[in-house]
Amino acid sequence: MAVCASATPEEVCIRMSQAISSSFRPSAATGPTRAPTHLSRGARRWWRAVVEGYDLETHDVVILTAAAEAWDRKEQARGLIAEEGLVIRDVSGERVMHPAVQVEDTAARRMASLIRDLGLDATPPQDVRLP
Repeated sequence: MAVCASATPEEVCIRMSQAISSSFRPSAATGPTRAPTHLSRGARRWWRAVVEGYDLETHDVVILTAAAEAWDRKEQARGLIAEEGLVIRDVSGERVMHPAVQVEDTAARRMASLIRDLGLDATPPQDVRLP
């Protein structure tokens, strides 16, 4: 999709929405929407559960996909930290926090923000009682 450099943010959003709407919209004929294949298995499973459990507009699916990508990025960083440690040595031999710690934190914050944008973080019903 080519976007003119002089396009307003609204025009870019409209063009993006039009370009992806056919691939994200479920229909009775095609069955459930397929999760993007670049997501991890866990992120795809969560993506499908949200799409099937909520009435989402096209722009919501774009936000959901970004949240799933943030989840994957967070998990990739977590795996790297688990493998290499929370603290590593820099080029001068000094012990420093692993750069993946910041990646993990940023991705977790992004995911939480996108989930809030979708309204998936709503408070539980008032009739639920804690034991």
